[in-house]
Amino acid sequence: MKNLSIKEFFDKNGYYIEKQVFTNNDMKPLFETLYDLSWSCASNNNINMSHKLPHPSAIKFPRDLKQLDYIMLDIFKYNKDFIGEIYDTFSYSFNFMRFLGNDKVEQITKQLLGLPDYTTLYSWEHRVRIDLPLDERRTYGWHQEIFYTIPESMFLQTWCPILRDTTIENGTIEIKPKSHMEGITKQTWTEEDSKATQIIIDKFVLEKYKTIQLEMKLGDILFFDGHLAHRSGHNITNDEIRFSLVGMWNDTNYKSFRAPRPNFQLRSISAKEYFKSLLKD
Repeated sequence: MKNLSIKEFFDKNGYYIEKQVFTNNDMKPLFETLYDLSWSCASNNNINMSHKLPHPSAIKFPRDLKQLDYIMLDIFKYNKDFIGEIYDTFSYSFNFMRFLGNDKVEQITKQLLGLPDYTTLYSWEHRVRIDLPLDERRTYGWHQEIFYTIPESMFLQTWCPILRDTTIENGTIEIKPKSHMEGITKQTWTEEDSKATQIIIDKFVLEKYKTIQLEMKLGDILFFDGHLAHRSGHNITNDEIRFSLVGMWNDTNYKSFRAPRPNFQLRSISAKEYFKSLLKD
């Protein structure tokens, strides 16, 4: 960054990477939670495993990371929707919530947004993506995050490797530095069945900027502007899952910020249906 401050670098390029924010000790509980949820899913649904796998009580990180790949790939082959259920469950687990409460991430977010220390930040859509080989259902083309968050808000996007490094082969994030200077640019909104909504930046805008495939080491975290052009890479490995943190931090003091109402949908029987079933007994 030469002599630029991190704020100056961020404002100029639209992104900033902080090195070695997380340790293996931070990743260990995330691994244990993902493995436990996967083990329960496989056991409860009688899914045959292609490998002999250790019980959740016997696993160690990073030694058994490949075992998590195996069990998730078997679940995916059995029923793709179960991966989505693991993804949603993990997002509200104790271990993930602890991970999100990182003091250094909060400090840097406020610094890059130019906010005072007392400002309250609001988490939006923080998730750990689970990108299996050749699974393109949640892969996005070149887009700005501005349309994937709370409208008319001020926020900062975060992204980082989880459990293992991200590489070109397993589909690491791609960005176009300085493209945030375009502001909200021309793009097309497309919705397809069984795929993520695609809000794609027009080609003539993208051609102005160089593409960087950001291979990142475990422990590093990327912060970027909501207007920066970026996209998901493609996992072209045979049996390696890419785990990555995505999510936004919104400034709650921003004049047009309005917190959304959570909209949880049950996958199983509703409370009302359950109540009525007990009356029948």
